Amino acid sequence: MLYLDTSALLKLYIREQGSEAVQSRVVSQDHPLPIWEIQKAELINALRLKVFWKEITLEQAETQVALFENRLKRGLYAFPEIDRNSLMKCVLRLGAETPRLGCRTMDILHVAFALEIGASEFLSFDQRQNALAAHTGLKLTPLP
Repeated sequence: MLYLDTSALLKLYIREQGSEAVQSRVVSQDHPLPIWEIQKAELINALRLKVFWKEITLEQAETQVALFENRLKRGLYAFPEIDRNSLMKCVLRLGAETPRLGCRTMDILHVAFALEIGASEFLSFDQRQNALAAHTGLKLTPLP
């Protein structure tokens, strides 16, 4: 199962460097993409933050939010069941790597969630997050 962190998921909605690679990888798999509540909130805020930075209009951002919601309703995304206690134990365990890798809390949360749902592949454009994912044994998706 492929897990996209928010930096990769955003590229399905905003054309940026790497968007084609993400799109290509996503369409080549058969399962719905796993997402979770924090990632949904992070994606929606990232789209609206692009309005603040004047990269897109508010109308464009809200159109992309509606597209995300539509894809969710159509079953292209799934909210896997996770044990929150187990997730937090994983977060705290992975946090021990922060002095070495410089991970932010969201980096750790994404990697921990991927591990908790049994993802076999991890796709991110964040180097620290990738280093943490590789440390845990997650297979990183090669990017151009």
